[in-house]
Amino acid sequence: MREEKERTEDLRVLRLIHTGVRRKEKEGVHPFHELYYISEGSCSVFIGHRVYALKEGDFAVIPAGAPHRTDYISTGQNTKYVVSFSRKTAKQVDVFLGEELTGKILRPGRIRVPVQRREAIGRLLARMLYEYENQPTHAASFCKACLAEVLISLERYREGQEEAEGLVSPKEERMQAVAAYLAEHLREDLNLTELARVFALSPSHLSRTFHEATGFGIREYLISLRIQRAGELLLNSGLTITEIADQCGFSDGNYFGDAFRRAMGVSPREYRKLG
Repeated sequence: MREEKERTEDLRVLRLIHTGVRRKEKEGVHPFHELYYISEGSCSVFIGHRVYALKEGDFAVIPAGAPHRTDYISTGQNTKYVVSFSRKTAKQVDVFLGEELTGKILRPGRIRVPVQRREAIGRLLARMLYEYENQPTHAASFCKACLAEVLISLERYREGQEEAEGLVSPKEERMQAVAAYLAEHLREDLNLTELARVFALSPSHLSRTFHEATGFGIREYLISLRIQRAGELLLNSGLTITEIADQCGFSDGNYFGDAFRRAMGVSPREYRKLG
């Protein structure tokens, strides 16, 4: 039973196949880290404030709490591996490696695997998937060792890569600026009319274009940013929950608690204990 609990709560490995019409996945915010590896096809992923175009051989790095959405662009078969792991697992990997490496590696963005290394990465992820699905003896430990190898490889591949590359169109680039503005002003009582004025767009056009580019409604995205920031403060500050709610733009403490629980699966008080 202990092994099963660890598998389902602290480390998960999936292989997902999407075939057919263009579709956005509703992902949002969650309290665990994720790695996507595109083994076939292409998609765009909105992470934090940016849109990344991904194709075969690309990883997307999604830190815990980062708002994100996937948009499947091609109508052929799209296959990706998804490795999800908790902060607890990340700390265990750091202990195994003998240094605090995961915090450095788990920065949001896209990392391209060199062509000559893709077969090896594919085999490693396939082995993790086998261990996760079949649960032989010491499967969780084996998966963590593989995860450490994946993370070290990603840090090596990232060196010298230009992460600014990969915006899919000028429209996404402009909506990235909107997303960054929301992040800078998340404590304020923002509304669509004022935001549209800042970017010299009509409210309806801004609302529609932002959703097309990111997969989020503007208010939905703003709440996700506030939840993300609240999670950081819960783990890394001594502020009270009421003070954190206020700093993150929640004027109602009860609403903050409900919104946080919906996004993270636990209350702010319970989340703080995870740190």
